Amino acid sequence: MEDGPALKRPPYRLFAPVPEAEEEDLVMADISIAYSKVLATGALALSLLCAPVMADTTGKPGELIETKPAKPVPTLTLMSLADESPTDLSAYRGKPLIVNLWATWCGPCITEMPSLMKLSDRLKNSGVVVIAISEDRGGKFVVDPFLKEHNIAGLPVFLDKTMSTGKALKEATILPMTILIDAEGNEVGRVKGDRDWDSADSRAELAKLFGLKAL
Repeated sequence: MEDGPALKRPPYRLFAPVPEAEEEDLVMADISIAYSKVLATGALALSLLCAPVMADTTGKPGELIETKPAKPVPTLTLMSLADESPTDLSAYRGKPLIVNLWATWCGPCITEMPSLMKLSDRLKNSGVVVIAISEDRGGKFVVDPFLKEHNIAGLPVFLDKTMSTGKALKEATILPMTILIDAEGNEVGRVKGDRDWDSADSRAELAKLFGLKAL
């Protein structure tokens, strides 16, 4: 290549030169930002190490978890499927209650319903009452034909089209959900998910929870 003016020309500068003082300020700013990030990361790690470990009380699906301490069940007004009359849950005061929240569209609810029906029949002379509360928004028009189709009978069934029962009982957002209530109207346990309610283990746990000899 021949020598010429273009080769002797100095290289182009893409950026204007930074004064030495400003360059030092930029370096110090970068160091400050990096140091702040290190401090933030260290603080986060320390907070995680020092945070209290909370016990998992939710249990596995189908596991009976005792409610400790027992807590009063709020006032719940339900509609009877039989005659669509309003009924307060406090009408059962004096008897231990097994309250099952379910819905026709809930597969696990349908799975456990036969065992719940058997348990209800077994407990009819024990003083323990099993009731089923449907959370179906369609109410009687959906629940009634469903029960007949699946030959489910012998259970007192109530309707809760507004799903207010689950909201009132707190954290009852999973179906099926079963709330165990003692004779004084206090929640003493609950089960999230389906369960074989008529099994020997289930009956033994219920008897212990309600303070009964055997179920």
